[in-house]
Amino acid sequence: MSITSKTTEENPQSASAKPSPPSATSPDSSGEKAIEGQLNSTERALLVDAILSAPSKPWVVLEVGTWLGGGSTLQILRALEKTGQGHLWGIEADRNIYERMIANLRSHAPEAIHRFTPLFGFSQEVIPRWIAGQPAGFHIDFAFLDGSNRPLEQITEFKLIDPCVPVGGQLMAHDAKLRKGKWLVPYLSRLDHWQVKLHDVSAEGLLHARKIAERPSIASLKAAEGELSRLKREPAELAAVLLPARLRGLILNLLPRKLAARLSDGRK
Repeated sequence: MSITSKTTEENPQSASAKPSPPSATSPDSSGEKAIEGQLNSTERALLVDAILSAPSKPWVVLEVGTWLGGGSTLQILRALEKTGQGHLWGIEADRNIYERMIANLRSHAPEAIHRFTPLFGFSQEVIPRWIAGQPAGFHIDFAFLDGSNRPLEQITEFKLIDPCVPVGGQLMAHDAKLRKGKWLVPYLSRLDHWQVKLHDVSAEGLLHARKIAERPSIASLKAAEGELSRLKREPAELAAVLLPARLRGLILNLLPRKLAARLSDGRK
């Protein structure tokens, strides 16, 4: 289903939407105002190259966290159009942002919009329903994770899509050096059925992984789960789980700005 037809609606009950990221803009030669989006120029080039240089060009691409569409979403769509194949499903949890994203892509990428289907809702609920609705033999060839700053979210997303990713499939994730990716990077690095690289080209960091075996060895899975258990027990993460949201907000507001940013999203 493409954006030019009926969009898919999902209505989860709870979870937090992706926070507004530092803005950047996607170049636009038409004279129209560029779309705000994440990823610096190097990160965008790495993302596009991962798609264009793939031995088997992706047919099915999943993105979590489109925001306004001017960052990874636009880059992926244009790369798919360049390969002449593939379709992107993009998940966004904020209703206002979701509607603006659709309008932005219709305006700025009319040549590639037929390759896009927006999914509204929170990834942990949208992804299982989306997968369940796919035909037998379905594969996710490429995934880009960039949702909220809760580290458990990327772990949950990875575990949901991993069985659907074929050997040779790729996974990229933004904010790999921040709180958002602080669990996924060490977890994935311990699994021996994925080859992992961290591109240290920004303050946020970009994870790029390629699946090299169908499933992990028992030993590597045990090591990954052990590390995840340790990370979950860190004091700051325990506080994030146990303290009421209002109290967490009050504490962060009382702290110096840099310290609050370090605790909330991992920025130094």
